[in-house]
Amino acid sequence: MHDASEIARAFFIESEVDYRIAQLLSGTEYHSRTIYFIQQAVEKIVKACLSLKNIRTVDHNLSALFAAVYQENFSNMDDLVRGIDSLERHGARVRFPLFQRPDLPIWIPSRSYTEGDAGRAMRTGEVVYRSLKAYLDQALADPGTAAQPNPPPPTQPPAG
Repeated sequence: MHDASEIARAFFIESEVDYRIAQLLSGTEYHSRTIYFIQQAVEKIVKACLSLKNIRTVDHNLSALFAAVYQENFSNMDDLVRGIDSLERHGARVRFPLFQRPDLPIWIPSRSYTEGDAGRAMRTGEVVYRSLKAYLDQALADPGTAAQPNPPPPTQPPAG
């Protein structure tokens, strides 16, 4: 059986590749693929975090599980969950034409997503990605910290 940190590191590496591809595509006419790759980067970095807790899943909707497992680790958990959830909602919609409802026009992702959609997805994904990357950089450098909550931010001494 592979060590949890090895699995986490593998997901982390692949998330970095997807993140870089999303960055390369951002600002091009490939809006649906920009969204797809930022969603994939976030999904894989979330799976890296879950792997550190010995949680393995093939599920693609991870926001609730991530929140339940890591609630104490991130002061910005509400923002992270909203971001993860918003990217998860794109699901297969960014990759496949949708044609199941004859009363609606065929959804063609590469023609339907806009630059604004891609920009919003990138901004959302970057917030999540950077937060989890900072956590993983620390946790994978010192595996003993993986299960520990992040310390609260330092408080300023009273002005005197």
